[in-house]
Amino acid sequence: MVGTDTKGPQPMLEVKKGRAPQAQDDPTTAQYVDRMEREGRPITLRVDDRPPLTIADERAYQMLWELIDRIETIEAVREGLQQMERGEGRPAEEVFKDMRKKYRLPRVE
Repeated sequence: MVGTDTKGPQPMLEVKKGRAPQAQDDPTTAQYVDRMEREGRPITLRVDDRPPLTIADERAYQMLWELIDRIETIEAVREGLQQMERGEGRPAEEVFKDMRKKYRLPRVE
């Protein structure tokens, strides 16, 4: 992307080859990717005082969604148990009996 000013087109992002002298001892991008794949967890990169950039591999992203699903399921079960303790629920056999009657299903034992 190129911006313009009185001096003409100026690059908004300039990519330079090589590494800055102070960064010579820092890990390379390939080393970061290797670590991410090996450890299976996201990497957060920060440049100066800019907001951090988090990079996650597909496996870590999937694990995050599975964890969220598990937490939501546990919370739903907990809520259901609390409702039963307050007497707000119905016994399962009663619900099944009503469903069999409503949908004309035979009783299976």
